[in-house]
Amino acid sequence: MVFLCIDVGGTNTLFGLGNGDFEEVRRVKTKDFLDDVEGTVESVLGGKSVSEVEDVAVAVAGPVDVERGLFYPPNIDKDVVRIREKLGKFGSVSIVNDCAAAVLGEYHYGESAESLLYITISSGIGAAYIEDGRLVEGFDGNFGEVGHMKVGDSLECGCGGIGHWEAYCSGDNIPKMAEKLHNLKLDHPKDIFELETEKARKSRQEFNEKMRTGFVNLINMYNPEKIIFGGAVALNHFETIQEGLKAVEDEAVNDIPEMCLCGLGDNAVLHGLRATCNNLN
Repeated sequence: MVFLCIDVGGTNTLFGLGNGDFEEVRRVKTKDFLDDVEGTVESVLGGKSVSEVEDVAVAVAGPVDVERGLFYPPNIDKDVVRIREKLGKFGSVSIVNDCAAAVLGEYHYGESAESLLYITISSGIGAAYIEDGRLVEGFDGNFGEVGHMKVGDSLECGCGGIGHWEAYCSGDNIPKMAEKLHNLKLDHPKDIFELETEKARKSRQEFNEKMRTGFVNLINMYNPEKIIFGGAVALNHFETIQEGLKAVEDEAVNDIPEMCLCGLGDNAVLHGLRATCNNLN
């Protein structure tokens, strides 16, 4: 029997198939996938029939309603997606937060520790936590919305709150932060890490200070053995993030955990869904 894993990101959706071996088999634009869920899945399955699919596991960025099979996609012009209903013909559907899937993937198939905190820094910022080998999910599956932790007092977050971590350090908001606080116009978020102007250096310093505040808070709250960083911003600019973490030891109350990049890269979520289909969560 086949199991299907679907990682619905803010920009791209990744698909993995398991049938003995497991591999990523396709990636498409999330908007295209959500416009034609059934047709996209049938294309991904290729010659396999629907009857061969036993389990479907879906990871989504943003708030989820696990009970009703709903999620509210960021960066997409849709208020709510009834994902379980759309995928029901393909098998039993499990839905998890994307960070929760990523930490499961790392725990079972990559970096591991019995107290493991995963932080994604991408279009948004989120976290997931494994304690004593068990995933902490919260009462309705939305544990880890740490991007809405307050780390400042000036910028407005996409959710409407003021001073949230995402407003300063997420990929979607880095250009807004640079322009509003340091009068620096960026064509792309990555430019903040590559330009060597005075305004760019001040913007990087702002980014590092807010990142450090967020990490100190998480270390003090969760006291993890290891922190793993994932998401496009972290995977592509980890040296800058490490630079900003140098003062964490001076500010945190708890011992500083081991900190490293996600070993499974941008396939960590798919591997966590694989663990879900194999009942390892």
